[in-house]
Amino acid sequence: MKRRLALVGLAALGGCAPLPPSRPAAADTWTGKLGYRLEAAEGERAQAGSASFELQGNASAGQLDLTSPLGTTLASARWGPDGLRLFDGQQHWAYPSLADLGAALGERLGGAPLPLAALFDWLRGQPWAQAAHTPLEAEGFEQLGWRVNLAGARLQLRQQRLTLTLLLTSP
Repeated sequence: MKRRLALVGLAALGGCAPLPPSRPAAADTWTGKLGYRLEAAEGERAQAGSASFELQGNASAGQLDLTSPLGTTLASARWGPDGLRLFDGQQHWAYPSLADLGAALGERLGGAPLPLAALFDWLRGQPWAQAAHTPLEAEGFEQLGWRVNLAGARLQLRQQRLTLTLLLTSP
């Protein structure tokens, strides 16, 4: 169940998507498809999946909804000053912040925390302003241990065994 929750959370936050142009923070809404691939580890199988997503807001307040290819709600998250609430279709989860959810998802996947606050800048095609980054020779950059590839109008995030690809259908 823990792995399922982690993968649902990842699917909600990553996928395949053309990058939207920069725009004012008040208009931050992204919809599209999210894909994830987790390479096999010793004693485990490789995993992959996809979902449709709608992400609104910013790192301080917002919401994320993930749906299956058949339209079933996989997960729904809402966050603000009072914390984060996540519903995976069966159970409700609470976290103090996006950073805490990112840490929990990373731990469940056996890796580093997922920098969910940085995702909003990454979706705009730019590094997160609150951490150093290294430009890559190809399009993109490395930040917080993640390779952020902006080539081909898709946002692809890679770290260790996990690859997230976002394909935006509307910026």
